Amino acid sequence: MKNLVYLIEVLWTIIIRPIDNTVDANSKYMLMRRLSVGGKFQHILARYIENRLSIDYQLAISCDAKIGEHFKIVDPQEIRIGRTTEIGNNCEVYPGFSAISAIKGDEGRRGQRRHPKIGNNCILGSNATVIGAITIGDDVTIFPCAIVSKDIPSHSIVSETNYILAKTMG
Repeated sequence: MKNLVYLIEVLWTIIIRPIDNTVDANSKYMLMRRLSVGGKFQHILARYIENRLSIDYQLAISCDAKIGEHFKIVDPQEIRIGRTTEIGNNCEVYPGFSAISAIKGDEGRRGQRRHPKIGNNCILGSNATVIGAITIGDDVTIFPCAIVSKDIPSHSIVSETNYILAKTMG
């Protein structure tokens, strides 16, 4: 019965609703996330949705990434989030954001984190890039076009390449 409910939801999201263009990237992403934690059938459907998001929106979010509740994609254009990325709750992502690995392909050991870990309540600006297995604390704002390759403490604002503009008491 559970598989039937998933199948109906998937058919509605992929086939029926796109005809009238009422489905946005957030709803497709949330469905992909729910399916990816299911069985093999659901995981295959999640991969299909991942590919459709990539084609329709240039949105490359791996269904293996761990992303918290209330994740908000402000404008789904050219966002890249890698396979071992972890993003906390209540985060906002703007167009062009990338959370990528410093290691090419799957050269890292299995089970080893290669992508960033981003805390709760973060704002990730347009065209900002977070590179490598680093940790971004809670309540961090990363300005547009910033490049982050070092750990950032909680309650910080990053304005340029690894430059912490301000730290506030949390």
